[in-house]
Amino acid sequence: MKKQTKLYKQRLEFLVNVIHQCLSIKIPLFLLRKVLKQLLKKENIDLQILTEKEFLILNEKLRDKFLNIKSEND
Repeated sequence: MKKQTKLYKQRLEFLVNVIHQCLSIKIPLFLLRKVLKQLLKKENIDLQILTEKEFLILNEKLRDKFLNIKSEND
């Protein structure tokens, strides 16, 4: 297992908080963190090697994805 750097942890927490704000149902953060880790692993995305611009694009895509899920449920 790869060592998680400080940058990785900061970025993961940032994404978790952004997604948590998008959801109408509030799920525990640890669960959301696990789901997000699995999603990143499945998509083969390494937070440690993304540039700042790539990270912001990823952030926008994930936020849009979760907002679309929310709007489908409404």
